[in-house]
Amino acid sequence: MYEFFKSFQEDKCIEEVKKFLDEISSNVCKGSSGVEDSVVLKEGEVHKRAQGRKRIGKKNFKKRWLRVTNRELSYHKHRGKEALCVIPVKNILAVEKLEENTFTRKNMFQVIHGEKPLYIQASNCVEASEWIEVLSQVSRCNPGRLSTFHPSAHLSGSWLCCKAISDSQPGCKPCTTTMVVNIQLDIDCDREIEKIFSLFSSNCSKLQKMEDACSSIAVYQGPQKEQEDFTIQDHKETFRTVRDIRKVLDQLQKHHVTIRSSVIAKYGSQENPIVGKTT
Repeated sequence: MYEFFKSFQEDKCIEEVKKFLDEISSNVCKGSSGVEDSVVLKEGEVHKRAQGRKRIGKKNFKKRWLRVTNRELSYHKHRGKEALCVIPVKNILAVEKLEENTFTRKNMFQVIHGEKPLYIQASNCVEASEWIEVLSQVSRCNPGRLSTFHPSAHLSGSWLCCKAISDSQPGCKPCTTTMVVNIQLDIDCDREIEKIFSLFSSNCSKLQKMEDACSSIAVYQGPQKEQEDFTIQDHKETFRTVRDIRKVLDQLQKHHVTIRSSVIAKYGSQENPIVGKTT
């Protein structure tokens, strides 16, 4: 047993275990398994700078509905409309603030991915901070994350921040650290619990079917119709268990509705005023 245990302490084995743990706790779904649903982390109205335009002005920014899930970032013309652009979470390389003098606009941030940076203006400073936090957290384990970035944009042939000419010039400022460097094994407990909730929620009809079958057994003691999806050994205990699960699901669903309402809440309005000073 000593030799067997010793083999697990070799560097090669340790790296393989780390790789395995990193994959199963990854933010990116490597193919639909039917277990993990797309979970909306934040959504709301923003102003997005149009891609590929050189002219600076109000016409360069348009209202868009921004939506981020555990799988992708997308923007839409209006809420509920088809996505105009979808960026997989795995492609996000950095999420940072953008200097105010870049476009003479406050509360701006940038999402750096494989193509041109996405420049977005939030409605206020609170919203901007929340967008940056959510996007940074959901992409924090991505391979190839940048260590530097440009706090401004590449306009009129050069970067406004460092005056470098090439648009592919490496960043001139260190990226904000969102996690301990090189630690890839940090499992998001909230996300794992959300997966369990999604699994139960997507199978509510089966739970109802199981509960009905238990009730039928309790009332009718004769021959029972065989169920294709499950086998009931103790109908009383199964009924109590399913009932408790559905009760918890109902409570969690109410919490989800409340959270979704707060996610799309408009800060700075009469219902959600900004209190205190934000730095």
